Amino acid sequence: MKTSSELRKFLITQMIEVADGNVDVSVAKGVCNLAQQVYNTVNIEIKMALANEKLESTSIKPVEFDADN
Repeated sequence: MKTSSELRKFLITQMIEVADGNVDVSVAKGVCNLAQQVYNTVNIEIKMALANEKLESTSIKPVEFDADN
């Protein structure tokens, strides 16, 4: 998977398999977690679009995770 769209398609396919009874109940809980990730990917895309609009041409800098600071 290379895009959020491809990820969503995969997750939706897994949800359909659960709904059709082709996936074990214990796996269904994992699929529910995957469904949450579908929402999260869309939410991130919306937040990035809004941030890009507000920042116009300003670049977005990565957040550094340095435990020493």
